[in-house]
Amino acid sequence: MKGSALSSSPPMTVRQTAHLPLHILLVEDNQDDAFLTQEAFLTLEPTPQFTVCADGVEAMEYLHGRVQAGQSLPDIILMDLNMPRMDGFGLLEHLKHDPALRPVPVLVFSTSNSRSDIRRSYENYANSYICKPRLFSEYETVVQAVRSFWMQTASLPT
Repeated sequence: MKGSALSSSPPMTVRQTAHLPLHILLVEDNQDDAFLTQEAFLTLEPTPQFTVCADGVEAMEYLHGRVQAGQSLPDIILMDLNMPRMDGFGLLEHLKHDPALRPVPVLVFSTSNSRSDIRRSYENYANSYICKPRLFSEYETVVQAVRSFWMQTASLPT
């Protein structure tokens, strides 16, 4: 994205997350998976705010709009790999090559447990790769682990 309007990003600050609700951009084309993910996060305090985009194209439009309007970016991007129009790998490439978007942590949340998908995600600078659980009770366990690290331990850029 050389020469894009997004290349001049504001200085990065750090946000402690333990007592603040996170803004999570969920990029997921499967409505059932999006619903399950959000439901699992509802058990957390403070409850995260979600914005849901159905694919990588919609996510990039949303993010570019926020940057151009001078609005804050999501604290975390939680995204699927297999999506129409722009898949997760394409989205990762765009996110991590744009200086304004690069600092936002990206967690891949996919049904794929393929070694090549996992490797390729990390090669494209994903911050984490999580295999989607099959049962809702397992979703809650995964969400607690995500919460423990990203909401209680990590300091996030703002």
